[in-house]
Amino acid sequence: MQPLKMEPVFKERLWGGRRLAEVFGKPLPAGRPIGESWELADHPHGRSRVAGGPHAGRTLADLLQADAPAVLGDAAPASGPAGPFPLMVKLIDAADRLSVQVHPSAEAARDEPSGEAGKASGAAPASKTECWVVLRADPDAWVVEGLAPGTSPAALESAVAEGNLADLLHVRPVAAGDFVWVPAGLLHAIGPGVVLAEVQQTSDVTYRLYDWDRVGLDGSPRPLHVREAVACVRSTAELPPSGGRGVVRRGDGLTVESLVVSAAFTLARARLEGRRWTVSTDGAWAVIVVLEGAGRLVAAEGALPLAAGETVLVPAEAAWYSLDAREAVEVLVVAPPGQGPALSNNR
Repeated sequence: MQPLKMEPVFKERLWGGRRLAEVFGKPLPAGRPIGESWELADHPHGRSRVAGGPHAGRTLADLLQADAPAVLGDAAPASGPAGPFPLMVKLIDAADRLSVQVHPSAEAARDEPSGEAGKASGAAPASKTECWVVLRADPDAWVVEGLAPGTSPAALESAVAEGNLADLLHVRPVAAGDFVWVPAGLLHAIGPGVVLAEVQQTSDVTYRLYDWDRVGLDGSPRPLHVREAVACVRSTAELPPSGGRGVVRRGDGLTVESLVVSAAFTLARARLEGRRWTVSTDGAWAVIVVLEGAGRLVAAEGALPLAAGETVLVPAEAAWYSLDAREAVEVLVVAPPGQGPALSNNR
């Protein structure tokens, strides 16, 4: 099985806009505010499909059912069916503010009433740790990154009840290129005028704590989940760090920056120009997200053209891949925990 370019799934959102068409040429449905492009997803709320080649039209679920070891490599179950693909990749256009929200940890997700936690089926709870790489940002752009130090759950509940939550939020200005780590339990929001790439665990569980007193697309206020959110929120000191190691390689037309080394996934950002960079998969899958520029992804059976805004799944069976860039190309490389180009010796 060779690298697979994926087709996105577009999601209409109250806070969405049209910049994914402007920035990446995405064929957005007309007249609708599109907030999310699910670039790689294996979830009941949206499943991306292979864009071309012998597997064209098949979903990730189809591929895993047919041959999980080819896709997952060492992470494939020894027996029984594979679960959903463990990660999702999204491009997000926040034309307006997202709600102030939190995602549950694995422990908190066990009580998730929607059934997504998989309690009845015995599947792993739907923890949702994620991170953002800012791609475009207006001059005054910001995100919410947790609470003011020392905020207690009681103070948080009181602030929500009294309409003073904004006073407790830690607001961080952001610019293109910034990285934001959002582990499960961190209260967060994205402000207006931001386009970003998001890597997250496969889950769609979100608890809204505050929604700026607005109504949804149907004209009714969107539901809040104050009790569940307050129970999930953790202080920054309680949360795991991203584990990113900074720049791990620079020179000869290649820079590799380690952003995440965590129990959820690893993530590196690479920029290359006028060269080829070859990476061994080491028995694991990888996901390549093209942020800027154009080039080729070369594997044993041929090459795929790459353009900004495209996402490619490199199955474990591919064994290796090369990124070939005559001009500057910047990509994210997502891999399972303990894997990825920032943790191994690649050429």
